[in-house]
Amino acid sequence: LDVSVPGFSKQTKVILKISLVVLLYIVNNYINGMLIAVFFKHHVFHGNSRYVLFIHLVFNDMLDISVLLIMHIWVETIQMMSVPLCYFLMAIAITTTYNTPLNLGVMALERYIAICKPLHHPKICTLRRTYIILGIMWLISFISLASDIIIVFNVEPLSFFCTEITCVSNSFLQTEAQSLKRDLMIISYFALAWLTMAFTYIHIVITARSAYNTVLLHAIQLTLSTLMFLVPLVDSIWLYFHKQDPKDVQYYTYILIILFPRLLSPLIYGVREENFRKYLKGYMKC
Repeated sequence: LDVSVPGFSKQTKVILKISLVVLLYIVNNYINGMLIAVFFKHHVFHGNSRYVLFIHLVFNDMLDISVLLIMHIWVETIQMMSVPLCYFLMAIAITTTYNTPLNLGVMALERYIAICKPLHHPKICTLRRTYIILGIMWLISFISLASDIIIVFNVEPLSFFCTEITCVSNSFLQTEAQSLKRDLMIISYFALAWLTMAFTYIHIVITARSAYNTVLLHAIQLTLSTLMFLVPLVDSIWLYFHKQDPKDVQYYTYILIILFPRLLSPLIYGVREENFRKYLKGYMKC
């Protein structure tokens, strides 16, 4: 469906855009909802750190995509948003985005310990330590955002927080130093996750070739997550070669690079996983 066809009015284009986004959101959350229902309904998952980490990733993605949907619909319809509300939504979106590579890296480490050091796994990967790691993960992901908020308070007058802005991904960035810091944070987060993947993948292949597919799937999920940071570059290249409405270009990249990979993520791992797949059959009537 090409929403840039000249025959469409502006209002019709907005309705078509939002309808497609909402449809993908419903499909994504239906799959994630089934995974969550299976996790809480069957006790076999509750005591295993592997499944706790996975279901946290599912929750994190659902929260992230829900906030992104609200922001997208708001920008398409009302456009302007109050600064406090925008910053609140951006805080959730940024924190959950940073959580994803950290979560995938920890999941890869858990598989490495389970396969390469099976005797130590019950002592190292306890539920208590898993929840502590998840708490630290949220704290680390919030650090960059907290520094941005402090800078905004120092740069902008208090009256700024009574105004309205267009709520986009760079709404927090008030100085060049912030942009540089965010770029460095993104590179550091994903470099750490990729190095962890490489380390665990190599050792798992050496130890047990039959089990390396799990970490490979984590790497695919990480690749999909990394794509969203290419959105500004893709938008610029697309606009350079194709003279289109910037809003339409941002919409296409939002669907293809941000929303669609989040739809694939639970399918790549959750539906493939043997225990989840066994219990999911009861929910999949078709």
